Amino acid sequence: MKIKAEQVIAYLQDHVNFFYDHPELVRELKIPTDSGVAVSLVEFQLRKLREQIQLLERENDHMIETARINSVLFEKTRALVLSLLNAGDLDDLSVVLDEKLANGFDIPIVRLLLSDQFNIPDSIALISPIKAQEFKEGGNLARAISDKEPWVGRLTADRRKQLFGKESQAVESCATLALIRGHTYGLLALGHPDATHFQSSQDTLFLEHIGEALAMILPRLLDQDG
Repeated sequence: MKIKAEQVIAYLQDHVNFFYDHPELVRELKIPTDSGVAVSLVEFQLRKLREQIQLLERENDHMIETARINSVLFEKTRALVLSLLNAGDLDDLSVVLDEKLANGFDIPIVRLLLSDQFNIPDSIALISPIKAQEFKEGGNLARAISDKEPWVGRLTADRRKQLFGKESQAVESCATLALIRGHTYGLLALGHPDATHFQSSQDTLFLEHIGEALAMILPRLLDQDG
């Protein structure tokens, strides 16, 4: 009676200690490899084991590097949020955005666009008024507000011009954060000359934390300047 391969497989699955009980067969078995050279089962298992170990080492290195990057981001975000909470007015806020966000996160172009329904001076660095209508239905930035989640990636030339003005030519990728807390206060726009710095596939958790903290303190600062 001819034994089928499926029967052999089923038998070995039911008797996992078969080769342990018959070690002489392990030495005699030959396993074909991609190179066409037959090797013993022991050699084949060792090779697969080494490959698995190398894969695990790469995955472990990746997890360690990811943890390191997240730790750095957490500390930078923590320092930024604490500084935001200490800001006494819009001038202080501008300094924080420059020192803790632009410099701290290596983002060359940072702009805070606040609705002109509030009293926003034109002379504060990094902070500019924008017509409130732009954030309402039918406005050019209405979708950025309604989506609430950060826009991350590349934008059209017109959108970059609206967000970054004269600096738009230097922006290849960006992230925008809607600043909403009861009211719509505006947008935080982050621009970078590297087209791959902000990508739509990246995690936005830290960006969302920054946007939430900024939206939390704006009512106090804007009421003071209103």
